[in-house]
Amino acid sequence: MYHIRCKKGDIAERVVVCGDPGRTEFVSKFLVEPRLVNEYRGLLTFTGIYKGVEVTASTTGMGTPSAAIVMEELAALGAKYVIRVGTTGGIGRDVELGDIIVPTRAVPLDGASKAYIRRGGRTVADEEMVRILVKNLEGTRYHVGPICTSDTFYLEEEEDAKYWASKGVLSFEMECSVIFAIGSLRGYRAAAVLTVTGKIFGKGNRVLETNKTATSIERSIRAALETLNFLNDSP
Repeated sequence: MYHIRCKKGDIAERVVVCGDPGRTEFVSKFLVEPRLVNEYRGLLTFTGIYKGVEVTASTTGMGTPSAAIVMEELAALGAKYVIRVGTTGGIGRDVELGDIIVPTRAVPLDGASKAYIRRGGRTVADEEMVRILVKNLEGTRYHVGPICTSDTFYLEEEEDAKYWASKGVLSFEMECSVIFAIGSLRGYRAAAVLTVTGKIFGKGNRVLETNKTATSIERSIRAALETLNFLNDSP
């Protein structure tokens, strides 16, 4: 592969993707004997074992154009189940810092997703994976529903947040729609689990990393890995 420099056998069928390479490396700590299979362009990718199941943790970078490149290459190398573990800016009325969001679909406000939609792509999460993720989040404060995927991080303002919140949207982030759309075209199943690390207000998305959000990110990682493990045993 041109960008992630992996070959057949380097990538597991079950994949966790993260925008942040640091988070990808953190996911690898949950795996037994993780091996680094790519570091080119900072797109860190590790493959190891979680509870007897081979799992890959891979970096998409920020935004849908970068994510689209990585997802195309992961799909070509055999990815079958993909869960994005990431962060998001909350806009829903009851959404607070440290909450976890499991998207059912992503409203595509970005350009890359629209290109895939023109080819028949659908920006909808896999229903079974959503259901299993929710089960693995029991005891955690979480929300299930639509989100928006945007090309911009600082441009959205309070007026945008109020409009989309009135439509039932829970948060804004930057990769899910294209991950879902490519999955619908290339044959992998996809979902996401996102930690709210900021609230959109004023002139942008104010990110407030706290111990609470760090705990939620770790819980999201565990939920994603447990979901991938369960799918291994599904008929």
